[in-house]
Amino acid sequence: MDISNKTIHYSGINALRLEWPAELCIKYGVVLTFNSAEGKSNEVKYVLQITRLKPGPAGQALFQIERIGGVFVNEILPDLVADRLAYAAGQVFYPLVITVDQNGGFESIYNHQEILKRWPGIKDNVLNNFEGSVVEDYIGRMEQQLANADCIQLAFLNNDWFIQIFFKPIYKEYGPDQVAESTYKFPIARDFKTEGYLTREKLSAETNDFGGIELLHEGPILAMEEEELYLDSKITGDYKGVYLLHPKFKRIISVVSDFTYQELQKKSVQVKIVLIPEEGNEFDHDFILDTNVTGLPVSEMVILDGQSGKGFWDRLLK
Repeated sequence: MDISNKTIHYSGINALRLEWPAELCIKYGVVLTFNSAEGKSNEVKYVLQITRLKPGPAGQALFQIERIGGVFVNEILPDLVADRLAYAAGQVFYPLVITVDQNGGFESIYNHQEILKRWPGIKDNVLNNFEGSVVEDYIGRMEQQLANADCIQLAFLNNDWFIQIFFKPIYKEYGPDQVAESTYKFPIARDFKTEGYLTREKLSAETNDFGGIELLHEGPILAMEEEELYLDSKITGDYKGVYLLHPKFKRIISVVSDFTYQELQKKSVQVKIVLIPEEGNEFDHDFILDTNVTGLPVSEMVILDGQSGKGFWDRLLK
């Protein structure tokens, strides 16, 4: 159902509320592009399946993250021993189950005990396929980390781009002007020299030409005041993110985020996360609002004709 040439006005514009029923699985493609000060660029691609689970015993909101297929670096599977070793050992974490807060933000690793139970089998596989003192040292460090749930959680907080972008606390009140403000940290600036990016969050008042809800993030990096006194150069950088959300269910359709960070040298990262539709369906097959949407009277369902000159991928990712 193509409504790419329509604009849909919807109610409830001052807040986002996620509708994701338990046991619903959605696949996402993830593309990370890392750019260095020397002009070098590396691209990492992979696919994840995200499943909303039934609440935990204490009512925790749970999501399961699974890897689908391999991780591709510059369009090929990793060929360096260190990369293949890290990937093989990292399989112990998946499926990963996390808890999120009431606003959809990452809270904690939920299935630590399951991860520990998986480790002996993963360890045997690593030892059967790799050898040498480097491997033994890697396994030793891995086991130290796995033994401490806080260490695992900190590792994902510091290094996992997907979790830090997808599971942000975006499901909240935005006020009468559809704007909120938060300070967010991301893996590009994971040390204690910065407070994070001071982010202005702007929620669109109507759907875009694609038919989705846009949430725009933008803001500069904030350096710790005491750090500025001792650094040879000022820390600068900025963050810009564009979330496209489902008009009815508010689930993420795509995210395109760009980050820069400069201390002595400048580096930048771009992250793209895109929903992979079920076979036979279009991305927007269920976008049109109907009378089943809670609190949406028919009188508010106004659809206006418009113009659209771009293809789907152009409109979604550019």
